[in-house]
Amino acid sequence: MKKLLIALVVGLLLVAALATVASADNGPHGGFTATTDACAGCHRAHSAQYGSNALLKAADVEALCLSCHNGSGAGTNVVDGVYAAGSEGVVGASLFGGGFTNARMATAWSGAVTANPAFDATSKPTTSHHQLGTQATLWGSGANNTANGGMVLECTSCHDPHGTAGWDVTTNPLVPARVASYRLLRWQPAGSNGYTAPATSVNWSGGAFPLSGTTSGWLVPDNFAVNGQEWYTIGTTGAFAVGDYNAGNGNNVYNVRNAAAAGTVTNIPAGVNEAYFCAQCHDRYFNNTRLRNNTDISAYCGKPSSSTSTLVIPIVNDADGAAPWIHPVDPIRCQPVVSATTGALTDWGDNGPSGDNTYMFRHNSGDIRLSMDGTAAAGAGTTISRSCVACHVAHGTTAAMTALASANTLVPLTAPATTDNSVLLRMDNRTICLRCHATTVNFTVAP
Repeated sequence: MKKLLIALVVGLLLVAALATVASADNGPHGGFTATTDACAGCHRAHSAQYGSNALLKAADVEALCLSCHNGSGAGTNVVDGVYAAGSEGVVGASLFGGGFTNARMATAWSGAVTANPAFDATSKPTTSHHQLGTQATLWGSGANNTANGGMVLECTSCHDPHGTAGWDVTTNPLVPARVASYRLLRWQPAGSNGYTAPATSVNWSGGAFPLSGTTSGWLVPDNFAVNGQEWYTIGTTGAFAVGDYNAGNGNNVYNVRNAAAAGTVTNIPAGVNEAYFCAQCHDRYFNNTRLRNNTDISAYCGKPSSSTSTLVIPIVNDADGAAPWIHPVDPIRCQPVVSATTGALTDWGDNGPSGDNTYMFRHNSGDIRLSMDGTAAAGAGTTISRSCVACHVAHGTTAAMTALASANTLVPLTAPATTDNSVLLRMDNRTICLRCHATTVNFTVAP
């Protein structure tokens, strides 16, 4: 079992005077001076209430974090999932990550492509959230065909309140540069041990995770490097409902930004790369996809002689040299990729499973895919339409699940078997699917 509870490094959070409004890396979390008073915001040298090393002034990590992030100090109220104060979001609007106790979300959809006040975001108790402070199951964790691991999750498992939580290993992997990361996200979630790649060669879409020595991880870049340019609320363009928690424009593309920032400064780089952060705990959610794109080539299926791939993989031409193209070794798993203009065979697409009996296939990862022929860099996508955070929130959701959508009806079981478990989905039942696929599958959901 890969994911085990380890001693968390918790010399942590909210290095802020309670009267200030918190903002990541450019606010109280990081950027300390030689004469800082920030340490006293969280720590006590002789009268600490928690942790022989952490020396926290509160009863535990969660209590310390939520003493500000409950609406009484920091701008981000993660208890209720709303932006409480400040200029880096719409006050009273939804936080991207939802909330742990309550959340302000628009989980229902009218079915129309115009805003309808009846479907505006409302605040309700959460139906699922990441559990804090208790032993919980890490669904999809570990290597293929192993039991799910478990750990005690804390705020500081994902976030480093001292700032510069990211590691840049591009110059010197042995001596990583500490850099700002989006939402103070760690290079590697504490307790995760990083991503476990499948033992056998299958077509998972993430490529190799960067290493610092032997420590694997992933930098979620901070695209809001200037204080005052961060953005914490959904603030979409062309939303289907006012305050809609999921919708972006007509293509469901997040493009939220602060008007004070440059036009290119949006949350897209972070949204794309967050999938790699999530994968470090939920390994098997990430280890395989159905590779049927022109830029995807597999070592198993090989490539036809007409392929332009630069990878050194076997040449496997069509069985008879004429359409319909048939793979000579495995025509079921290896499907032809054909030029839309000439009809010529250009590649073999690999439709193989992951090798795991439960997590065999998953939704195509779109822009977060690392192309098998090396033509696109991992995490370099221009939208987050298929990243984890396009469908799920990180903290908690108010989405309602009924009947077939309830977790207790799912086989195989991949979530706690309760009738209302919403597995952090952004919208009720499977509305999140319709938002992209209603036209494709010829559903009529509204006039």
